[in-house]
Amino acid sequence: MRALNRVAALAGMLIALAMLLPPVSTLAAQLFSVHMARHLLLVAVAAPLLVLGGVEWRLRPATAWCLFVGLFLFWHWPAAFRFSAVHGLTVLELGSLLAVATIFWSVALGSGPLPDGGRILFVMTAAVATDLPGVVMLFAPRAFCILPGADPTLFHLTALQDQQLAGLLMWVPANLAFFGIATFLFARWMREPTMVNS
Repeated sequence: MRALNRVAALAGMLIALAMLLPPVSTLAAQLFSVHMARHLLLVAVAAPLLVLGGVEWRLRPATAWCLFVGLFLFWHWPAAFRFSAVHGLTVLELGSLLAVATIFWSVALGSGPLPDGGRILFVMTAAVATDLPGVVMLFAPRAFCILPGADPTLFHLTALQDQQLAGLLMWVPANLAFFGIATFLFARWMREPTMVNS
C-alpha cells in the first residue's frame, strides 16, 4: 500500500508541476479553455492524488468546504483571473487552488473522523456549487472570459467558442471526477458493517 501511496503522491506532484511549465503554460496564455483545464487538473486530479499519497491538511469540514468553494469561485470571477494574468500572479492563482483543493480532499478522502455519508454530502454539495461558473460560461450569449494577450483565433476558435469549451470542461469532466469520487465513497459506505442492537 505504501508503494501505491508514493506513486499517487508523485503523480499528483508531476501533474501540478506540468501545469506551471511549457507547453501547458504557453497554451494557457493563448486559450482560456486551457487556462481552465489547468484548474480542473489541479483541483480534480492532482489534489486527490496528493491526498491519496498521504498529503493531508486537516481543517474542520465546514471550514475546508467554504475555503475551497469560496476560492474556486473567486478565481473564476473574470476580474480576478485577469488581474492575476496582468500582474504575473498565475503561480499564486494555481498554487492557492491546489492548496485549498488539497484541504478539501483531505476531508473527503483523508483519515479524518467524518463518516462516509458525510463525506459524500461534502463532495456533492461542492460539485454543485463549483458547477456555476462552468454553466454560465457555456450558456452565456457573449464572451466575457477573455485573458489579456489570449488569441484563440490561432486555434481557429472565436473568443465565445473558447469560453464555451472552458465551460464545458469545467462542467462535464469536473462533475465526472467529483461524482466518481462520491460513488467510490458511497460504495465504501455500503460495505461498512452495520451495528445491530441486541
